[in-house]
Amino acid sequence: MKVKRAIPYIALAFVAVLAVSSYLGRDYALGWLKAAGHMEYTLEEAQELAYTKCTQCHSAENITKYCFRCGPPFIVVVHNMKRLIAVEKAGGKKALEGLTDAQAVTIAQVWNALVGNWEDTWRKQDIVKLLDGDQALIDLADVPISERSIETRLSEKTAPGVYKREDGPVAPSPLPTAPTAPTP
Repeated sequence: MKVKRAIPYIALAFVAVLAVSSYLGRDYALGWLKAAGHMEYTLEEAQELAYTKCTQCHSAENITKYCFRCGPPFIVVVHNMKRLIAVEKAGGKKALEGLTDAQAVTIAQVWNALVGNWEDTWRKQDIVKLLDGDQALIDLADVPISERSIETRLSEKTAPGVYKREDGPVAPSPLPTAPTAPTP
């Protein structure tokens, strides 16, 4: 008799375990599909991805203080981070979580939108050379900024503490002229 009473409870427990595992499995599968580039990240997921991956090494404050005077555009910075992570993993150093191509493209767009995009102040061939065959980021560089889905949808936002240039590229200052002799 006790066995017959236990069957509904066992069935209920089985269904609960199945429901929880399928829910968790769904999230894992969706995460994998997005990391592989088969699905696009939502804006919230893209921002979370950028902060999570990049703060493995840098503080969020350092990332948001990066500017056009600091170095190359984010598309190149993200490529360099991919390379650094690969080198460190090969050398057996601190295990950083690597970046897939789709994640790198997403992260570059997030920081371009939240901090600034100064790709237009660099020659295209210089950016391509610095990307050193990273085809996913080269393909992103070929897409006009106005057609980049994540970057355009985040363009009205900024990261906390960012100084975002609103005036476009800074023109070089004119060279000083030699002083003229006073006229008598």
